[in-house]
Amino acid sequence: MLRKSDDYVSPGKDYFALNLKFLFLVGLWPNDRWSKTQATAYSIYQKTLHVLPIIYLIITIIGTYQHAGVLEKFLENLDKNVVALNFTIKYMLFTIKHKEISMLITEIMHSGDKISKQCNRLMSVHVVAITGLTFLVVGAFSGAALLNREMVVEAWLPFDPTKNMKNLLLFAQIAAITFTPCTIRGNAMQGFVCSLIMYLCEQLIELQHRLRALTYLPGNDDELKYQFKEIIKKHVRIMRYSKSMKSIFKEYLFVQNFAITVELCLNAVMITVIRFEDKKLLVGFFAFLCMALLNAYIYCYLGNELMSQSEGIALAAYDASWTSWPIGLQKDLLTVIRTAQKPLSLSAGGIANLSMHTFGQALYNAYSIFAVLNDVVD
Repeated sequence: MLRKSDDYVSPGKDYFALNLKFLFLVGLWPNDRWSKTQATAYSIYQKTLHVLPIIYLIITIIGTYQHAGVLEKFLENLDKNVVALNFTIKYMLFTIKHKEISMLITEIMHSGDKISKQCNRLMSVHVVAITGLTFLVVGAFSGAALLNREMVVEAWLPFDPTKNMKNLLLFAQIAAITFTPCTIRGNAMQGFVCSLIMYLCEQLIELQHRLRALTYLPGNDDELKYQFKEIIKKHVRIMRYSKSMKSIFKEYLFVQNFAITVELCLNAVMITVIRFEDKKLLVGFFAFLCMALLNAYIYCYLGNELMSQSEGIALAAYDASWTSWPIGLQKDLLTVIRTAQKPLSLSAGGIANLSMHTFGQALYNAYSIFAVLNDVVD
């Protein structure tokens, strides 16, 4: 049954507002209608936030190299470097693709499509929850390190952070200022990409409802043809949006997928090497791994949902009361069914489609790596 009109919100007014505001605050969504002064000020802010994570990577990579002789420290630092590098590369790709993304969003906003309020609430909760959880995990381990008078991450600095508490607090501030921008940018981009996928799924569900609701009565040929034509036009438009998203975010999703693989490998190596002897170190590894797996799961789940809902168009078309339709419309419906049997999908660099199968395969590969390393060590 179709939802009532007041159960929907317009993407142009409300649905993308939170994500676009988040992207604006983290320097990833400038306004094309600004004055020259406003644009210049935002550009300076944007470039500052570009540079800070790069500074973090430089000082921590040097720190990682300095501790290459201590395997546990080296792996711990490398794990945190992978997290920062993942976010940094993704926001660079996002910035490069900004014009294409902006054009896609503008078209969607002016499409007249509706989003259910339930979906709108779910998107908002997702953005807030993931951001809050990320800061909770990072803050908890950073606070624990300070209480133990330890460095959160090994880094090169022109002073010795472990000399006294004042130096340690100064280092913590430098680490927070340089690492925070890439973290919040990562959360902002994830919320934005996921909201786009949720939008596509919602429109496909609405098309399924409309297809099942099509009814032929003697004398309403023109009305049926009009409704069916509008459904086809929207389906073609949604397929075009999906194709654009696949092209825009394929490198972004490849980096996401590759980072998860590296995280899983590092954790397998760590467990194999220290054998649960250093529980504090393992807890840190598992915490960051769980965050990475949660992010990967969200992407894969939504990618799987996109494939499922696009295939659902074929089933919905077959469920329609097509047996009483004119022959011409039946042939057109058959074309819709054949087209919908090739599901819409998002690709991680053209290597793998985002789906629950991909997520499960990543976990299986991680276990295989751990099993092989465990046998070698034994």
